[in-house]
Amino acid sequence: RPRFACGPLSYDSASKQFTLAHEVLALTPREHAVLRVLIQRSGEPMSKQEIMDRVFSDDQDVHPEAVEVMVHRLRKRLAASPVRITTLRGLGYLLESGT
Repeated sequence: RPRFACGPLSYDSASKQFTLAHEVLALTPREHAVLRVLIQRSGEPMSKQEIMDRVFSDDQDVHPEAVEVMVHRLRKRLAASPVRITTLRGLGYLLESGT
């Protein structure tokens, strides 16, 4: 049963739940999808286009700004933890932990 982790943030693919410091993280479906993509490639930068292709593949009308909005919301949810989403200019977003 695959589990992904980045510091105190973990994702259990069986229950499809994120936990942050052993507390279930309440996310919207799109936030969940973006964070899932990032945690599966934790420590590796992902371009906005890669995230769009994986999260919004069935939705043709999505603007790149949608990814920015989701990342902004996720940053707010993760603000109290050592886990952060870093923007790497020209490369994309990187999920990393300060612990």
